[in-house]
Amino acid sequence: MPKSAFKTLSEDLQALADEASDHLKDAALKTGADATEAVTRSTHAVARAAARLREEAEAAAEMSRDKIVDTVEAHPAAASVIVSMVTSAVVALAATFALIRLSQS
Repeated sequence: MPKSAFKTLSEDLQALADEASDHLKDAALKTGADATEAVTRSTHAVARAAARLREEAEAAAEMSRDKIVDTVEAHPAAASVIVSMVTSAVVALAATFALIRLSQS
């Protein structure tokens, strides 16, 4: 995700969090139906923030997937080497974890 998109997302989420916080503060000062309404507004603000975050994450994941596919198609030998290196790293981490667990028992 480009830095500008991340900054925009961060600012949007901060604004929505501030809005939810304001609604909750308003609810704390009120009682009865007014408090219920303020909590409902807060819940909607949080739901909008979550939906926005999900949409941005899906868009970023799709963009990343497309870039990876393009790179792998352009450089299949390099992709093979990277897959081998990542697989080796995962196996090494698993072996290290297993050895640590065995030494603790």
